[in-house]
Amino acid sequence: MAKKVNSKQDTSVLSKNTFAETILSISYHFSLHQVFEDFLTMAIAACTQNPVTNVSYYEEEYLSTIATYKNSELRHEFSKAFAYLVSEMEDRLDSSIGNDVLGDFFEQHISNGRNGQFFTPYPICQFMASLNMEDAIPSDEHSQLKSLKILDPACGSGRMLLASHRLTGPGHQYYGIDIDRTCVKMTALNMFLNGMRNSEVMCGNSLTPEDFIISYKISLLPLGIFKVEDKEKSLLWNIHRNSFDRKEKHNPGSLITLDQTPFSERSKDTSTQLDLF
Repeated sequence: MAKKVNSKQDTSVLSKNTFAETILSISYHFSLHQVFEDFLTMAIAACTQNPVTNVSYYEEEYLSTIATYKNSELRHEFSKAFAYLVSEMEDRLDSSIGNDVLGDFFEQHISNGRNGQFFTPYPICQFMASLNMEDAIPSDEHSQLKSLKILDPACGSGRMLLASHRLTGPGHQYYGIDIDRTCVKMTALNMFLNGMRNSEVMCGNSLTPEDFIISYKISLLPLGIFKVEDKEKSLLWNIHRNSFDRKEKHNPGSLITLDQTPFSERSKDTSTQLDLF
């Protein structure tokens, strides 16, 4: 006698054809927000392997994260989701909508406007990047573009930085700051998978120079996405803190005189500031 198949159970473990479908298939049995967060954690660990031991520098974190799914066949879907992510990002590399697959998924399925988390559309990011880079890019095609340091103080999933990288190419330093740790992880993965080495993204409040939660450094040698948990060891935190005005503080009750010079006529001090979006 033929054995009856539980169609509901089989459907839940079928491999999907896109990154979004694969992540959603896991969320049938687990929290979608947690599934996405766990995917980001394990993807970062997978991108950061020790060439000597051939295991991740963050192997323990990877194993503790995947342990949640140890009794489910759905645990195998995470590796498939990563493969689909890389494939879709590569397919959209030169697309007019960009290749921020992670940010698109976050907006459509997780944020849903939560806390106003809508990311700037990629065409607008391209436009803003072109405006900011207009003076930096030489008009003479034979001239070499000087090395740039580019910071987005509210980076979201990193779209502004991705647009800037597409415009300026490799050889520059890209920095991002966001108060949302999930966004920081998305930016770190986006920068790594787009080849934006020598870059860093920090979790913290960009309006507060001393604020620091964690940072991720994108490195070529050694290859990977490395955590920076001590703010004193974070190049981005030091650069950001030093970019704040260090002028003499006013005593309580003292008169503060505002600069009446029209904004358009003020001279820009670029000695310490990074290029900001």
